Amino acid sequence: MFSRRFALPIALALLLVSCSGENESTEPPRPSVTSTSSTTTTTVPPTTTTTTLPPLAIEGADEPVTDLISGFYGYATGGTEPAPPMPEAVLALLDPAPVDVPREGIAAIHTFAGQQIGVVEMAEDVFLLVDDGTGWRIVGGVWPSLEVGGYWGAGPRLVAVVGSDARPGQAMDRSRADSIHFVALDGAGGGAVVGLPRDSFVEIPGQGRRKITGSLSSGGPETMMATFDQLTGLPLEGYVLTGFAGFQELAGTVLGGVEVDVPMAINDRWAKVTLDAGQQLLNGAEALGFARARKTVGGDFVRSEHQGVLLLGAARMVAAMGYTAIPRLLELAEPHLMTDLSPEQLLTFSALTISSRIDEIPNVVAPGRSGSAGGASVVFLDDSVDALWADLADGTLEQ
Repeated sequence: MFSRRFALPIALALLLVSCSGENESTEPPRPSVTSTSSTTTTTVPPTTTTTTLPPLAIEGADEPVTDLISGFYGYATGGTEPAPPMPEAVLALLDPAPVDVPREGIAAIHTFAGQQIGVVEMAEDVFLLVDDGTGWRIVGGVWPSLEVGGYWGAGPRLVAVVGSDARPGQAMDRSRADSIHFVALDGAGGGAVVGLPRDSFVEIPGQGRRKITGSLSSGGPETMMATFDQLTGLPLEGYVLTGFAGFQELAGTVLGGVEVDVPMAINDRWAKVTLDAGQQLLNGAEALGFARARKTVGGDFVRSEHQGVLLLGAARMVAAMGYTAIPRLLELAEPHLMTDLSPEQLLTFSALTISSRIDEIPNVVAPGRSGSAGGASVVFLDDSVDALWADLADGTLEQ
């Protein structure tokens, strides 16, 4: 595992509420999607591809991107060889045959973690692209014009979304992990958001039983992820981490606010937030306060549930913007997040998120009870939590 200081989206969206610590001592219908386990990519450069199709007109795309898309359509309609660079899983979806395909489209190209990432929309067809310095390649997408479902990376997809209580100037990867969520997507439109109370009393590798919040501050992301693995056994791809300042910037400036249905009136002076109940657009400060409030709303369990509400609200905001918003959002978010996920992983995870049935994704909190250990308030997880992790492993929860 490697660690870089860069951002996610929504997946950016799903990353936006990752900060929720406290200052204390202790849209339109989308095509159906499918998933496959293959991640191998062909290596034939797009410049070797020829086509007899009429030229494409893609606003915002340079010649290499246009050639890549043209090569894809040429191969998919049976008119070109070889196939352009793309996952073998996408090749397996295609059945080359003469069909009409879109000739005009729009591209959004931005830079993220030193690599170029892009989304091209050709009518209802969507292409996800990455150039890591060796040339553009297709990493995912969906192609209704070819009657082909979507590929958004090998599934299921599970990511840890973590909020550090780091204040401005503090290292977010060496502060407490005060907001912990596992975001799961099954690749077929389903998913789940599962919150884990920060005071959960668990075994931390090499340190004994402690509050899980200390897994980050005591050993960094590596110890934190080892703790998650030991506790859940989930096939987590990696983590996304942010802090107070980053959260406010993401929620307020990058997204322009997060629209959520606040389930109850909140007046919490510790979290510095006063909110009425009901549907409303929260600015960055209000969203942070909503994520942090626990003194007056029922403790860590309710607070974790509220954080899940924010995650799904942010996902809906990004979904409303559309696929082509993802590269720009990732670029804007880069200074505010840390992750060990690659640009390709974040791009495909973000696209899969907004391709999923967001309104049907459950938001739950791991079951447990409050107690004390060594004089400190802790959460003892119920024995039934093992069944929860087993259910979540396929990227969704039984309803």
